[in-house]
Amino acid sequence: MSWKQTLTVTAAAALLVAADPTPLPQSFDYSVVAVKRKLFCERPTGDVRLDAGAVVRSGDLLRTGWRSNAELEVAQRASRFRLGSSTRVRLAHEYPGVLLEVQKGRVRALFAPFSEDAQRLVITPSAVLAVRGTEYGVEVAKSGTTTLVVFAGVVDVTDRYRAGETIQVGAGQSTRVQPGRPPEPPRQHRLSADDWDAGHRPDVVTRPGAGGFDPGAPGSMGAPGGSGAGQSGPTGSRQPTGGGKKGRGGG
Repeated sequence: MSWKQTLTVTAAAALLVAADPTPLPQSFDYSVVAVKRKLFCERPTGDVRLDAGAVVRSGDLLRTGWRSNAELEVAQRASRFRLGSSTRVRLAHEYPGVLLEVQKGRVRALFAPFSEDAQRLVITPSAVLAVRGTEYGVEVAKSGTTTLVVFAGVVDVTDRYRAGETIQVGAGQSTRVQPGRPPEPPRQHRLSADDWDAGHRPDVVTRPGAGGFDPGAPGSMGAPGGSGAGQSGPTGSRQPTGGGKKGRGGG
């Protein structure tokens, strides 16, 4: 599945409301599509190093090493995740509809159009992200603050503690969610997916001629989407804690 695929998107209209108040979470297989340097599965008996071709399951806790990255695919939900450097995620299984819990670091998520009427959620210590088909980057800082950058489609964003209303963030927009606070209003960004993978952030501007990324420089990137704890969870159930060091860009 190409990361540059054009996606037709319909935003999830009811993020946290379900007809059945106690739906059962599902378990999925996650295929390790690619690994650069190091990817580990943390288990009580010790860390297990994973290579491309490995299969992990809902509930597993994965982390990448420094200057490492990896790609996971959930074929049953037409979803793919690129884990950046020093990133820690849980393949979610406690909450219905949740595919990934990003505890620290950065992830680029790609959701292809999906025919089934099923939620595909990503959660962080501070936010719940819902889509139908789209592509975005999400980063979790040590403080638990979540930064979302959308490259294609629309994402419904709700703070995990339900301090505010759900907002919609479209292609070319970004937002930030601090723990216990509503999402900030969307603002424009000029990052491409490749810029994100290189570690750039929407609120960091490098001086022209300094050898770095300059969001204001003509032709500096492709169009958006181009190449270039113990609180209520998403369904009112127990919420795990998160946090950790801020991840660096996939290296």
